[in-house]
Amino acid sequence: MHSTRVLFTEPGRAELRREVLPELSGDDLLVRTRVSLVSTGTERNCFLGQFERPSHWASWVRYPFAPGYSAVGEVVATGPTAARHRPGDRVVLRRSHQSHAVVSEGSVYPVPDEISDEAAAWFALSAIAQHAVRRTGALFGQPVAVAGLGPLGQLVLQYAAVAGASELFAVARSEARLSAAAQHGATTVLAGGIATHIPTITNLTGDEGVGVAYDVTGAPDALAGLAGLTRETGTLVLVGDTAWPGQQLFGGAVLRRAQTVIGVHDSDIPRAPAGRHLRGTFAENVKLFFHLLSHQRMRVEDLVTHTFAADEAEAAYKLIAAPDNDAIGVLLDWRRIDL
Repeated sequence: MHSTRVLFTEPGRAELRREVLPELSGDDLLVRTRVSLVSTGTERNCFLGQFERPSHWASWVRYPFAPGYSAVGEVVATGPTAARHRPGDRVVLRRSHQSHAVVSEGSVYPVPDEISDEAAAWFALSAIAQHAVRRTGALFGQPVAVAGLGPLGQLVLQYAAVAGASELFAVARSEARLSAAAQHGATTVLAGGIATHIPTITNLTGDEGVGVAYDVTGAPDALAGLAGLTRETGTLVLVGDTAWPGQQLFGGAVLRRAQTVIGVHDSDIPRAPAGRHLRGTFAENVKLFFHLLSHQRMRVEDLVTHTFAADEAEAAYKLIAAPDNDAIGVLLDWRRIDL
């Protein structure tokens, strides 16, 4: 068995490489990928090789590097003890961009029939966004700001709306991304840098500021700006992982206003229940995401702005590497190539 995988061979270069897969055993599944979603912020940094050295980025990204972690596929074969899935089942899986994968049955999640491949592919980013909102507790009646409106920011915005935010301020430089935010729950959209909108948001919140602000920009100076528009004892949530952590700024407002800063990362999401009272595991996040999609309480398919055949992967990465691009959801379509 073979698979074709996207690899960054060096900064600025992406190519497909054929690899041998292991034979099925135990509860293994052979899954053929249908589509995979590009995590545009993270994978842009990895593609360009533009990050601080030394840093956790430099320790993680070593070329050749296999990007990606959010795919939808179809089970084509099962190991001898696999019991929950059969050929033809659609599943989502956390694997890099590749045509086929051998995975354990317990590592995949079934996709409801009513959810498209294009929507299901958002499951992994959705789990991160959902975790960010869970970490802040109830948002009922609170004004909320979301800065950075790439795919992760768009999901944070929608979850904040579901969680009861009274007002949702969306801040970004891209008019196209602001337009998308306005169609997915933002009550006020503000173009430009964060600091320029501190007076506006302060005024619109009765001179208090927002209760919770999410930094999904990946920019090292954004958090300090958000602190300026967040009220006393408010909460700042750092979701975007800057490639320049040594330049990360908090600003004096965090201290003066007794604000709480919460860091959120994919690795922080519980993978398995430690006890019956633990909520918000990765599996539960995926299940809730599919539930909200099925009941039209969230929408992601219309956030897909670009779809590339998998053998055009380098073109996809050159698109998101361009300064000030307006891409939100970028998919690699493995159904469109012969392997």
